[in-house]
Amino acid sequence: MASISFRDVHGIADELGVDVQTVRRWIQSGRLRAFKPGKEYRVREADLEEFLAAREVRPKGSAPSPLEPSLFKGLEEERRADWKTDVLERVLGTWERQVREKENPYQSRTVAVAALDIQDAVTFNYKPEWDALPYEEKMERHALAKRIDALVLDAFDHFKEAKKAGAAEVEAIQRRREEIRQRTRELSA
Repeated sequence: MASISFRDVHGIADELGVDVQTVRRWIQSGRLRAFKPGKEYRVREADLEEFLAAREVRPKGSAPSPLEPSLFKGLEEERRADWKTDVLERVLGTWERQVREKENPYQSRTVAVAALDIQDAVTFNYKPEWDALPYEEKMERHALAKRIDALVLDAFDHFKEAKKAGAAEVEAIQRRREEIRQRTRELSA
């Protein structure tokens, strides 16, 4: 009887040169089969080989080993996306902490305006490509837009509560926030 070999997400991430979160996203999206006997996912070696083989486009008849280095070429784009995702996560996490601590109302105002720019980029700047995005990515972008909107609202509320905002500035930021929220709703409809 042949034994079945399993891999953990950390080992897979190290071998492929991607972030552990990328491997988890592949699992959660159903692209990579796995099971979770405890706190961490486990992937059968055969499922990993199948996943890697499906990621490489090659002529029929040529079937390199699933762990051959040429298969990792398709992972370069995801590796770059992971880096950008990590940066965005760190920035948003820092901003959320700063706003939650309510130390500096002017900093909260800056966070609100910058977060609106990011939210606009996440939604409106992708309008032409939105319909072609995979469902999972649409949902991720929609969730990100909602997270950023909550950050904008908290930051702006802190700025207003500190009585540092003028009426014209409050109105301008509220109008911009509503425009972006409307575009997000249109994309998600």
